[in-house]
Amino acid sequence: MEACRADLQWTRDKSSKISAKMTAGAATVGFAVLLAGCSPPLPPAGSGDRADRQEIETAIRRYVAATNDGDAATLASLYADDAMLLPPDHEPILGRAAIGAFWEQGTDEGLEVTNLDVEVDGNLGYLVGRYHLPATDEEPADSGKYVMCLKRQRDGSWKLTADIWNRSGDADDEDDDDSPLPSIS
Repeated sequence: MEACRADLQWTRDKSSKISAKMTAGAATVGFAVLLAGCSPPLPPAGSGDRADRQEIETAIRRYVAATNDGDAATLASLYADDAMLLPPDHEPILGRAAIGAFWEQGTDEGLEVTNLDVEVDGNLGYLVGRYHLPATDEEPADSGKYVMCLKRQRDGSWKLTADIWNRSGDADDEDDDDSPLPSIS
């Protein structure tokens, strides 16, 4: 600390652009080092722990259950206030209230999903997967893929912030595929 005072005294006595730049540079570097020492390190990308992944998968199981039960209120509660829903052949739907109104128009029973990838990085997570809806009297079977982005909320819960899905080819072709479609139930 004594060296810092001596340097400041020398700088005050000698009004030189070089000493001012050197003093300012040293102060800036020192401040940056101080801040770096006070900040918690960020977790490495893709390092989400198992508990976070399980919480996200639990949220998606609630999503599937609410969809299959036709429970639009529970489904809407899984989204963040500022979430975005991106259904196929539809304009983006912004906000939990608008998303709830969308789901109140109806959900399909029999939804099965398969998570192909679940990643967590700090307070953000995403899932990439496949979905399947069986044929009904009104609609043919539907299979495709989805991406769901989630963010940890202040209360620690995970909420959907972006939800998009689209069909993969002809649903009948998907049903003929020999690969099993495991599901989360």
